[in-house]
Amino acid sequence: MSTFLEPHPSIESLPPQQTIKVREWVPLQPPSASDSPTLKLMTWNVLAQITIRPWYLPHNDCLKITERGALLPREVLTYNPDIACLQEVDRLRKLRAKFRSAGYSHTFASGPRKLHGCMIIWKSDAFDKVAEQTIFYDDVDVNLVLYGDDGKRPKRIASTKVTGNIGLIVALARKDDESKGYIVATTHTFWNPDFEYEKARQNGILVNTVRRLQASDERYSNWPAYLAGDFNTQPTEASYSLLTAQLLTPAHAKSLSDSRVIHISRDPSIPPSPDVKEDEGSSAAPQPKAGDENDEDREQRRKNRGACSTTYSADRTIRESRRAVDSDDLLSVEELERLYGFEEGKGLRSGYAEALRVTSAGAKDEVFGGRVQDTMGTIDYIFILDAPGATSKTEILGVLKPHTKEDMEPGLPKAGICGSDHISLMLELRNAG
Repeated sequence: MSTFLEPHPSIESLPPQQTIKVREWVPLQPPSASDSPTLKLMTWNVLAQITIRPWYLPHNDCLKITERGALLPREVLTYNPDIACLQEVDRLRKLRAKFRSAGYSHTFASGPRKLHGCMIIWKSDAFDKVAEQTIFYDDVDVNLVLYGDDGKRPKRIASTKVTGNIGLIVALARKDDESKGYIVATTHTFWNPDFEYEKARQNGILVNTVRRLQASDERYSNWPAYLAGDFNTQPTEASYSLLTAQLLTPAHAKSLSDSRVIHISRDPSIPPSPDVKEDEGSSAAPQPKAGDENDEDREQRRKNRGACSTTYSADRTIRESRRAVDSDDLLSVEELERLYGFEEGKGLRSGYAEALRVTSAGAKDEVFGGRVQDTMGTIDYIFILDAPGATSKTEILGVLKPHTKEDMEPGLPKAGICGSDHISLMLELRNAG
């Protein structure tokens, strides 16, 4: 039976003319007398204004910040989460002020020279932050992650491309019982489908870091971890199978092999492609000044213009890249699997996959996402990593239904529907440990 959630009271302070379509909330279990605390957890890529290009979103009717700015806090406050993970956050000062006035605390981090970043907010009267960590994927020593500091192995980045992407983790203790709490992680993983290996590396580093944090303090032994963000991987791809501890298929192995390349950002001796040019700018978003934009932002802008889609030469080498050689010391498939640290079948639980199987009679794959032009896909997730010392699994008590395909036509963002090209996800969770 569907229902609607009570919005946050401060939503009344937002401009009434900028509205969203309020989605239904689906309880998955009947009311319980359990005294175990529950948690409403949201994740949402809010679409950084700096990345918007009108020619990439020709049918969208709310691209300017004056048209969509108020839709961003309205989306969050409409569903009133206890904790929310946000990606592609720019215009931080204004968003921070809105959330602070609604009673949220926050932490924010971004990659070097990035103009947008990741943000985690939580209700100030409910939680205390007891730990925080930012992961700069470009700089992580995978030998240290895999083998510990034994002093025998040199630093090993094992990365194919400098991307500027990060992960952000907080440990939050409940104010009503500081022995209970949650580890919450968010990420905005590199987007380019040509670089499947790099995406798998980044997502694996996040999972490994969260698992090590869970094991670092006895207090965390009964704290579940929730990894919620834009993982930029679809359910059919290798990274998703690694995250959920499924067997890699021959197609997965091929995609990882094909993307074992070294990009010009890692090897400056590689000649640049002469046909890749900067775009001319747009009226919807200011152009960054020289030195304010890194390689990932430039590539995002090329993607938006349509000049940097999947492109291979005859030997399947990705543009501005060369094939990796042994001396590049990239991770093997076995090392990637070790990085995630899961036994087969005991990986992360995808909260929406579980919830939507209950509500849609056995859907096998994730069936939610955003719509941009003719592209619809799922790259945002709320993953559950049950507490190491828990005697039972985290329960999913309710789910925020996705928008319908009709609502998302011809594309997001869309006035009266959603202020981003991604839809927000939210679950209500209960940890019985």
